[in-house]
Amino acid sequence: MGNMIANGLTWLERQRAAHMSSPAVYRRAGADLGFGVDVTQTQVRYERLPPDGAPVEARAVDFLLAAAAVSENPQPGDQIEIGGRAFEVTPLGGEPCWRWTDAGHNTRRIHAREVSL
Repeated sequence: MGNMIANGLTWLERQRAAHMSSPAVYRRAGADLGFGVDVTQTQVRYERLPPDGAPVEARAVDFLLAAAAVSENPQPGDQIEIGGRAFEVTPLGGEPCWRWTDAGHNTRRIHAREVSL
């Protein structure tokens, strides 16, 4: 009997990719050409504390994609284009610009903000 949790996480990533994703283009910072990826777009709400001390609610976009979809770790400045909109990979709060969503490292969660195309 194999590792049931690892098998379940792998199955869950396949289901997300098959039934909850949309085609997008991933472009490395400074690159002219990108490559196709399948992503699941999510919205994140968080609170920022600007210098004046008044909390402000902000929104960002996260993208879930299979670990194998990008050969190197995402970097700030990379872009994801989907549905005629462009999003720039960026750190969120005190977090780096991406993190694993699962212990098996099957899926990456990439933080981004919308920019002009």
